[in-house]
Amino acid sequence: MFLDAINAASPRTENGAINVFVETPKGSRHKYDIDPSGLFRISLELPEGQIFPFSFGFVPATKAPDGDALDIVLVTAGGVPAGALIESRLIGVLKMENDEDGKMARNDRVVAVANMSRIFQGVDTLSQMRQGFAWDMEEFFHTYNRMIERPFNIVGRGEADEAMKMLEEAEAAAR
Repeated sequence: MFLDAINAASPRTENGAINVFVETPKGSRHKYDIDPSGLFRISLELPEGQIFPFSFGFVPATKAPDGDALDIVLVTAGGVPAGALIESRLIGVLKMENDEDGKMARNDRVVAVANMSRIFQGVDTLSQMRQGFAWDMEEFFHTYNRMIERPFNIVGRGEADEAMKMLEEAEAAAR
């Protein structure tokens, strides 16, 4: 049933917001993935005392260069449950690369904020977030990749226009 809902969802709402399905909620110690049957499976447990500082999800009906739906780092004021569909807007991209089968490959993270969040109402680009926000996110990814013993590099940052271009390419690839 859940997989049917995901497959039926559109990447955008009628008012132009971006739909983001949450897989791993902010505050969780566990990383979840949706398996082919639509069930949530724990794919990783963070060390004691560590949590995901933001939610991880994806935009339905998209196909990123890695063959999966376009991954999203979703910033919310509070936690949202796994499986929630959140109307959002893209604010930027963290450009990263990590080891894939023995060679470094791009694995950028598109960043979005939830439209429902009053705290982020005036935020439309990554550079409008509080000072140090992007650095904090990058440090989380450094720590996360070190924990799973995967080589990792920060390549740069991009603003909302680059994130939107990535979404448009992922929408076109899914058609």
